[in-house]
Amino acid sequence: MKRDEMFERLLEVIEELKFEAEDKPIIVEGIKDVKSLKNLGIEGTFIVVAKTPIYLIADELIRKRIREVILLTDYDRRGKTLAKAIIEEFRSRGIKVNTKIRNEIFIYTHSGIRDIESLYSYINKRLF
Repeated sequence: MKRDEMFERLLEVIEELKFEAEDKPIIVEGIKDVKSLKNLGIEGTFIVVAKTPIYLIADELIRKRIREVILLTDYDRRGKTLAKAIIEEFRSRGIKVNTKIRNEIFIYTHSGIRDIESLYSYINKRLF
């Protein structure tokens, strides 16, 4: 797949994320991740997990009867470790974890970003 095609596919993934975020919360690591996603026009509920134990987040999701989330942790070692822990905890509690969008962002940026907070600037540089 050529670079232009990869970028077009990335934009399609962002559109899919906008649609999915209408009824599913997005799990991110920090406030800068939220800002980047909002700059891309993604609205919805964001859950920042930086300083909150994962089990407490799962408790709250269950209390609110939320059955599925979108996982957008970073692509560094910490983000991967956090993603694994979230997936294990949430799935064991019956909460579906959508990792497809996270994986596709990483693929279609050619591994050009290491964190979600860089996504807006990555896309913006290529559009203008």
